[in-house]
Amino acid sequence: MKKRVFLVEDHSLMRRSIVEAIERDPDLIVCGHAEDAPEALAGILSLPPDIVLTDIRLNSSSGLDLIKALRNRLPTLPIVATTMFDVRQIKRLASAAGATGFVSKGDGPDELIAAIHAALKVSEHENS
Repeated sequence: MKKRVFLVEDHSLMRRSIVEAIERDPDLIVCGHAEDAPEALAGILSLPPDIVLTDIRLNSSSGLDLIKALRNRLPTLPIVATTMFDVRQIKRLASAAGATGFVSKGDGPDELIAAIHAALKVSEHENS
């Protein structure tokens, strides 16, 4: 059974590229996507997915705020944060907000998929 990924990304070209990378993996499927935190929170709470992949810098909201809100409502949901900017600082902030994992957008699709699988394994281990 494929793991369902919810993607939060405000740039359409990047979103399409990430969806294509995820859906090339035989164990993953994108079950929904959003461009900002409020839209994402509504979609995630209505599904919920097996994992969330969120950009930290969104046009009208913050991925860090989304991570915190998800931690309050769905504490065991794995969340992978991503960014192109100030990777070290954002990685630290994402971890403090409750992200399960982190991947830089500059790392490429293989690293992205590996980060998703690693976060799923951490979550499965913590919940067993």
